[in-house]
Order: sequence, then structure tokens, then C-alpha cells
Amino acid sequence: MAFEPGQRIGDYEIVAKLGAGGLGVVYEVQHLISQRREAMKILLPDQGTPEMVERFHREVRTLATLSHVNIAALHTAFYNGNQLAMVMELVHGETLADRRLRMGITLPQVVNYTSQVLQALVYAHRLGVVHRDIKPSNVMITESGEVKLLDFGIAFQEKSSHLTQTGYLLGSLSYMSPEQVNGSEATARSDIYSVGVTLYELLTGILPINGKTNYEILMGHMSQMPVPPHQVAEHVPIAISGAVMKALAKDPAERFQTAEEFLRALQQASTISEYDAGITMPLPGPLAATSRQTPSSQFPLRQPSLNQPAVSQPSLGSLQQPKQTTASGPLSAPLEDVTRKLAVYIGPVAKFVVKKLAAQSDDMDFIYREAAKQIGSDADRASFLRSRNH
Repeated sequence: MAFEPGQRIGDYEIVAKLGAGGLGVVYEVQHLISQRREAMKILLPDQGTPEMVERFHREVRTLATLSHVNIAALHTAFYNGNQLAMVMELVHGETLADRRLRMGITLPQVVNYTSQVLQALVYAHRLGVVHRDIKPSNVMITESGEVKLLDFGIAFQEKSSHLTQTGYLLGSLSYMSPEQVNGSEATARSDIYSVGVTLYELLTGILPINGKTNYEILMGHMSQMPVPPHQVAEHVPIAISGAVMKALAKDPAERFQTAEEFLRALQQASTISEYDAGITMPLPGPLAATSRQTPSSQFPLRQPSLNQPAVSQPSLGSLQQPKQTTASGPLSAPLEDVTRKLAVYIGPVAKFVVKKLAAQSDDMDFIYREAAKQIGSDADRASFLRSRNH
């Protein structure tokens, strides 16, 4: 059940509901003795699947190892009956996603906020903690302009065991690194890619990789090179654009190898760049990078110059997976069909799931039923099962 203002949980009184996410509901609470206002995340009973409980425990244990000015601090955790709760620092402010919509962000602010995120990651990565879900909605900006990195619910420590079953994708599709899409283990360089996506979006008002479906977005992260930010929005300094593109390299070995290296490059690029400190970054919108429309008279989105090196932009057809085969030869048309449909929800690992199931049985009912178990959302799972009839 949800809680209402005035209700008590342990030594805390509910003040207001702040929001809800995949790992619980967050409330503003007040400690009955100290009167301190804090944030409490509660895992409700109907969310308590074994995997969700383990993720909640994982977040508590991860945050317990971290103490940094740019990471929201854990205060304590406890059980209230059968409800698991964690109490955290209450951050007064708004997410980076909300701030840019409300008031716009200047270029120096973009560099400042991104630098603080990277400082948090320098610290976390040194302790072996990989966040795996960096995006504007997980970055809180306080009233004084300080960054607080939130939501370590799917973070992991390098020495810990794997959390999820094979086949699950963890993270937000638009900010996910190619290796996460491919089902490989995320590393510190995966966080660097996600910071690069976030920075690109802040600078240009659009995401570097877009698509009409989840599948197109996932394939785009795997093989589509984005247009450099300075070719999308002319106010972006070339030096900063170059740092973003290095962070977005498809091969992790070609990115910045550490968050500290990315931080130094960004700060150096902002030092040598000439720009108007009062310029406000373009607001997010549906415009494509090659659009001739302008989000404002001040910041036209533009096509790459004919005098600049062309950037490869594969067509949708080129983003499709290559024809798949099993040990015994090409997949049959029905197996190719289920693979394509499953990939919408779990990405390229779908081909491995279907190949494994096809080796166990040639019954399509069995394959669809077992493949659906790899999809985390009940609604998405039902949609996938219904797609068999189309």
C-alpha cells in the first residue's frame, strides 16, 4: 500500500510523496527525534519479487560504500514489517532533465554539471562501482548548483556476483553503451559513453542516436555514428565536440579510458574554447540532426558542411542484424520472426535466446513462452506474446 502524509514508518513521519520508480516509491520524511527532513525509498510488497529485493539490497550495499559530495548519501536502511526502506539525503532541487526544460542551461553550466558528474564517477569507479544508468533524470541539481548523482539501483561492484539473468538489458535505451546493448558486461567506460550521450543531448537539444522503435535505437548504438555536436548546433566549440565524440566511440578501447581522463579533456576543451558565456543551450525537441528547421533564431541546427568530412549515417536497412544461423544452418522464417520481435524488448541478445530455445524444442508455443520470460515488463511481455498472431 502507499503511504499518506502523517503516517509513521519506524522513527519517521511521512511528509509528502516525491516520486516513484522501478525500485520503489520515494517520500520526503521527517525523523521524529532529530526533526531532520530526509528522503525515504520504500520497496512496496507488490514490488517484492526476488530480483527486485536483491536489487534494492544491492543499492543499499553500494551506497553504503560511497561518500562523495556529488553522490546522494545513504543514511540508513531498515525493515518495517515486510517492507524494506532506505533513508537518504534529501536533495532540494530538480533533475538535470527538468532544469533544462524550465530555464535552459548555458554552455558553462553544461560543462560544470558534466564535470561534477564525472567527479562522482572518478570516485565511484576507483571503488569498483559502475553506475550503468547515467542520464539527465538521474542527475539532481541543488538550489546552489551542486550536482548529486542518483539511483544506483542497477549499479554493481566489480567484485560482486552478476545480478540478472542472461538476456536482460539494464539501463535506459537512449543512453546505453554498445557493449550493454550487446549483452557484454558494463565497465567504467560504459558510464563514460552514457555521460557522452547526456552531454551531446545538453549541447544540441537532441539525442545522438534516435529511432522509431527500441530495436532501431539499440542497433543505432551498435553501428550508427552520430553527427558531431558542432555540426548539429553551431554554438558548440569544436574542442568540446571532439571530447564528446571520443566518449561516444563504439569500441570501448577508443573512448576515454577513465572518467578522470574525460574530465581533464572537457575542462581543457572549455578553457581553450571561445564562446559566449551567456548562450543558452537549445531545448530538447523532435528535430533530427539533419533538419533545416531551427529551434530558435539563435541556435540553428545545421547540416554538415560539404567541406567537412562526411559522417557515416547508415540507413535503417543497414541497421538490421545480419542473417542469423544456428549450428545446423540458417534460422527458419518463424525463428527469424520471433528473434526480430524479441529484439525489440531485449536487444541483440535475442538471437542467442532463440537459438538456445530452438535447440531445446521445435515447438513454437514453447519458444514464444520461454522467450517471453526474458522480458522484464509484464506489459511488454504480453505485447510480445500477442505479436505472434501478427
